[in-house]
Amino acid sequence: MMLPWVYGLTVCGLLVAGGVAILIALHKQAFQRFTTFDLATAAVLICLLHVAVIPWQIGLARVPGVDAFVFSIPYTAMFLLGLRIVPKAGFATLLIFGQGIFGQLLGRGINPAWWPYYLSCAVIVELFLLLVGNSLRSLPGTIAAGLLRGAVAYGYMYLVLAPFLWQQFYAPWYVAMKCVMGLCGCLVGAILAWRVGPAVEKASKLGAA
Repeated sequence: MMLPWVYGLTVCGLLVAGGVAILIALHKQAFQRFTTFDLATAAVLICLLHVAVIPWQIGLARVPGVDAFVFSIPYTAMFLLGLRIVPKAGFATLLIFGQGIFGQLLGRGINPAWWPYYLSCAVIVELFLLLVGNSLRSLPGTIAAGLLRGAVAYGYMYLVLAPFLWQQFYAPWYVAMKCVMGLCGCLVGAILAWRVGPAVEKASKLGAA
């Protein structure tokens, strides 16, 4: 079970970061109502993101060296494509938190100890997109968004969840290797999303018409 002070610090950090994101969004008038098409797109992507997580859950995590790299490619690509299709504030949070809750419902049940992890991965991307604008049509912006999510995801997993929730402690070199491999996978996934993004965006507009 996660230590209360660790959970509390994480929640406080998320409240601050989330509050900053909301203030920026209000200042830029970035909030837009989700349409039926947006919600349908989110539902499909949440299912696809969960499918991308399944190999990790059923044994890929036991393959040393390549697990984080392989897992990160499809997850990052689909996540960034979703943000390309629906470039609205809050959509990143809807995708990541939605996939997390969906996975818990299909797995061992709701576990709030994981919620700060989901929200941390989402809020960093929300802040980035709010600060730089809709930059996912550029390769540097797409790569930056993918790497930010990956850095928070792997950093939080091995520096917070592992020691304080699972009571597992890893050597610094092992954590560094996992983070580097995960970020390499995020880089590949981001480039794939940028390459196929225009075609996917065009197809989504035809579907929404």
